[in-house]
Amino acid sequence: MPATSLKGKANNTRRIVFAVLAALWAVAIFIASSVPSSGLPSNLGFWSSVAHFCEYLVLAVLLTLALQNDRRALWKTALLALTIASLYGASDELHQLFVSGRNSDPLDWVVDTLGALVGSASTVWFISAKKVKRSRMRDENN
Repeated sequence: MPATSLKGKANNTRRIVFAVLAALWAVAIFIASSVPSSGLPSNLGFWSSVAHFCEYLVLAVLLTLALQNDRRALWKTALLALTIASLYGASDELHQLFVSGRNSDPLDWVVDTLGALVGSASTVWFISAKKVKRSRMRDENN
């Protein structure tokens, strides 16, 4: 089997793993937002925003890694991941309208989107830095 074929198979497996992890993370977000307000501490304040930011940062990282391929520029992949995460955040806020004692807060969606932006951008930075390092190592060995 040619080496390129093995690399392609490994990339597909990696993408599938990250897609499954992203889906599981999205389910975890949905479950967390399904908890009625009576089941939550009343004084979350700032920590609620931190949780929103972190949830969507992780979601965007997983989505970027799941969607990454050689046919699409990395920044386009990150933009797609950001868009999906942001839309999921908006749908999550709408979902909370139907949960006892919860409400929809546009500021939560903004924080979700900012977390997704940081997650997708940091993934682009990390992958790009890794490619530069590999390229430099290859140049040194030649």
